[in-house]
Amino acid sequence: MSPGRLLSKVHRVLPWVYGVSALRLLTPIAVLPVMAARLGAGEFGRLSFIVVWAALLSIIVEGGFLAAATRVAVSADPAKRWTLAQQIFTARCVLCLPVVLLAIIVAWSVRKPSVAAQGLNCWLDASAIAALAIVLGWPATWYLQATQQLNRWSRIEIAVHLAAVLLFVTIAHSVATYVLIQGAAAAALAILGWRWLYRDLVRSAERARLWSCSQLVPGLRLGWTMMPVSIAGAAYTLALPAIGSRQMSSAELGHYFLVDRIVRALTAAIDPVVSVIYPRIVHAFENGEHEALRYASRWALFGGFFGMFLLTTGLLIWPTALRFLPLQSGGMDHDRLCAIFMVLGLLLPMLMGWKFFGYWMLGSGRYDHAYRLCIVIGAGIGLFGAAVAGTTGALGLAWTAIASEAGVVITAIAGVYLTRRATSRMS
Repeated sequence: MSPGRLLSKVHRVLPWVYGVSALRLLTPIAVLPVMAARLGAGEFGRLSFIVVWAALLSIIVEGGFLAAATRVAVSADPAKRWTLAQQIFTARCVLCLPVVLLAIIVAWSVRKPSVAAQGLNCWLDASAIAALAIVLGWPATWYLQATQQLNRWSRIEIAVHLAAVLLFVTIAHSVATYVLIQGAAAAALAILGWRWLYRDLVRSAERARLWSCSQLVPGLRLGWTMMPVSIAGAAYTLALPAIGSRQMSSAELGHYFLVDRIVRALTAAIDPVVSVIYPRIVHAFENGEHEALRYASRWALFGGFFGMFLLTTGLLIWPTALRFLPLQSGGMDHDRLCAIFMVLGLLLPMLMGWKFFGYWMLGSGRYDHAYRLCIVIGAGIGLFGAAVAGTTGALGLAWTAIASEAGVVITAIAGVYLTRRATSRMS
């Protein structure tokens, strides 16, 4: 299938999902610099600490269902999808409990002793991390993606994200206000998404319950197939600044967090396309593995070129753009931010090309072990590198992020090759 025909099949979906992506870009590109100027380097570092750890712990609440349940739900009938919904809902309710405990441990043990001595601040940070992690981990994206309803759902996301951005800009003058706004937006999307799912799947007059004790163990078992991969994947993205939060000063953490969130948001520009293409990759396997690979490769090539375009554009306009942002008044160093971006910007072409190939592996059902291995290898590089590089500051952490992603890609290619070789020998 030609690239033109591929684009024409999804042109009705992409405008809406890209509208959501554009609003998501506003938070790191427009809102975070404003918050850095308002709060100052120290308090912005505290905000970074809360947001990073909340996002990391939300992986536990999410439970790995975005990857595991989506693949099952793509070809499932409504009855099976309802069973999946019960499994996921029940499992997530239980998974919220350890997240609360972990948030308390993080707030009291990870922060530097001088800060940890301030007991009230630690309890406030723990509460913020736990609440934000829980609401961030509850979206029903697995169902909306599997049923290819993201274009309709995106209209709701646009409204919620636009309201959040407006509130950030107008009234967010403290860490607490920022966290409350982000938490309210995430909670609204989670509640509305599950109501959407409930409306689709429950059509009888009887009230069906999402909570089901009998579905707890199957739900945890389903999520466990991919949750370690999700946690490992977060280890070389979210865990890098999380580990760095203990070794770096609040100001240095704030510098890294600001650039990292902008770069990660730019890499997420390809996510709307990935969300639309992933179910199609799964369907393409019906015509054979090579057909699915050709389909995914075309999009991977597109993603790599688009990432290179964003990297080149960013290197040209980044120094000038920083001059127009009121960051120096908050103690942020322009030259330091530019140096960090020159390193982390390399993630743009790497990740935008890799995502399609990674989802091809995930959708194949054949390369699950290779996929898990590449994520674990990347996590190992990231965790080891962060423990060492965190002492060298934000630049060392940035190079660790590049090394981790490179390790993922190299291990993935090697894993596919070795799996094919082993299969051919057995046959």
